[in-house]
Amino acid sequence: MLIPSIITIRLQVRIRLTILLFVTAAVVLCSCSDDDSWAPAYVTDFADIRTDGSGTAVSMILDDGTIYGWSEAGTNGELNIKYQISDSKGLKPDTVYRAICLYTLQEKAATLHSFSLAFAPEPQSDVDDMKMASCTIQSIWRGGAYINARMLVQGKDQSHIVAFIDKGIEEKEDGYKQLILYLYHDQNGDAEAFTRTVYLSCPLRGYADDLVAGRDSVAFVVNQEGKGLTTFMLPY
Repeated sequence: MLIPSIITIRLQVRIRLTILLFVTAAVVLCSCSDDDSWAPAYVTDFADIRTDGSGTAVSMILDDGTIYGWSEAGTNGELNIKYQISDSKGLKPDTVYRAICLYTLQEKAATLHSFSLAFAPEPQSDVDDMKMASCTIQSIWRGGAYINARMLVQGKDQSHIVAFIDKGIEEKEDGYKQLILYLYHDQNGDAEAFTRTVYLSCPLRGYADDLVAGRDSVAFVVNQEGKGLTTFMLPY
């Protein structure tokens, strides 16, 4: 918030000081040599995180198939192993988690700085009371063996119930098949106080025997805020 200055002289002093700091910073930047190091570039991706028998995250598999692993021993060029993650408390042993990962890359190795678990249950076909409270799909794409999406919902302090509903596979006239998925969303009586961000990742591995990659498709149906039922067409 900008606060008007009462005394003009003080404002002028501040302006001169700001200009001086700006010039000083510019001189420092210009004097940097090629040997100076820069802060690493952080990357955010959906990935599968695997834990070992102690519940420690030991590997990260990106949607493009790239595998990064961690070990106390250091690095391993074949597996791109670097560092054991230390903030994986509460994870179950010998389990694969879907997560949003924040990491940096150095010479084909990765350092995982933090992660947040994504909502990624297997699609189900049986539902007694289909609920489709409105939401906003900010972005959606096919990544690896998943449909990934960033969903915005209105809420306050109640847990929402979300699921992927399998409505079957349709065979089209030209011979290709289309999987129909609906987004189940129960707002659970939550008040629309502010916007929450939910990361969705729908597994598609279970359809490998019925659908052909590059030929078939997925229709993902969502009740969009202000738009009603909206179908997102994605490749299988």
